[in-house]
Amino acid sequence: MEGLIELAKEIKDKELRKKVVEFIKNPELSHKEFKKYPRMKIEEARTLFSAGSGSPVEREILNHTIALVELCKNAADVVSERYGIPINKDHLIAAALLHDLMHLFEYKKTAAGIEHTGVLLDHSMLAVAELYHREFPEQVIHIIASHFGETGPTPPRSFEALIMHYLDALLSLTEYHLYAAAQAQKQIPVVFLDEEYIKKLSGEVGEKKDKKTQ
Repeated sequence: MEGLIELAKEIKDKELRKKVVEFIKNPELSHKEFKKYPRMKIEEARTLFSAGSGSPVEREILNHTIALVELCKNAADVVSERYGIPINKDHLIAAALLHDLMHLFEYKKTAAGIEHTGVLLDHSMLAVAELYHREFPEQVIHIIASHFGETGPTPPRSFEALIMHYLDALLSLTEYHLYAAAQAQKQIPVVFLDEEYIKKLSGEVGEKKDKKTQ
């Protein structure tokens, strides 16, 4: 948590910085019906996720969040410097810090491992609802609401939202392959098929089909 608060201090807007720090320190759900769900500690928080049709793996919320904030900060500087696009780093840092915080209510640690709590809203919807209730800026809420990308219910409609979505996706793919390989205790093989090898495979498949028909 101290690491997140240190990153939040880089937000120049005093009011926004205060809101972010308060949310990090006290990520409660205001709605009384949702107070029944347990909350994991940010330092221990894990979530299950997968890439494509792969088996789910565990991810640390804290490390993922810090990595995303650092990437967003660097990307904002590059985009601003190289393309002259004004990026609101305050909004981007705030959104990156808070985008996965509601995972604390979505999963819990049990003797069997990481399990879903049964909450009926996903972490992004919980975050949007809580940020709206706490009167966060619309642009910050939008960045978080759209971090699933074009396939989500709210597509990215600002450069800040685009930056965070794609960097979040990049980290997710990196983490998935890293953790999946560690989980299987082996490296994931990467196979490159050149044209000659594809022709060879096609020929072998054709020969097998001919033999079956005979």
